Amino acid sequence: MDELEDELVDVASTGNKEVPQVVKTLSILSIVGNSLWLLMFLIGTLWLLSLANSFGGTFGGMMGDFMGMFVAIILGISVLHVLGLIAAVKMMNGKKGAFIMYAIVTGLWCLLLLMSLVQGTQQGGNVGLVVISLLSSGGFIVALGTQMKNMPS
Repeated sequence: MDELEDELVDVASTGNKEVPQVVKTLSILSIVGNSLWLLMFLIGTLWLLSLANSFGGTFGGMMGDFMGMFVAIILGISVLHVLGLIAAVKMMNGKKGAFIMYAIVTGLWCLLLLMSLVQGTQQGGNVGLVVISLLSSGGFIVALGTQMKNMPS
């Protein structure tokens, strides 16, 4: 009987806790959001590259030079979103340490959104999508950060 009690205490002390449902839900929503942004950037990049091909002459050459810089920026943003996807999947599977990677990557995304918000308001652009994305991305960092104390070790 004492051996059974010792085994039960060992199982209880190992922290056989499950990932909270809130973390799973937020991770799934983050995966969906990152995937949608990644898809939008891919479609936009392909559209602009095809647009650059349709121009000829000198303007097409200038557009081609611009496209190299644009593609480099889009690749950087895509890497951020892929890293965010990886971190969200790891958190959904119970890896507590993945939150740090998620917070860094999403924080960088928020900084980019903030810069585009400042630029958009200076030029009088429609900034609704940027504001919604900025608030939701920041909210995900805060919401997941408050749930990390409930994650298994």
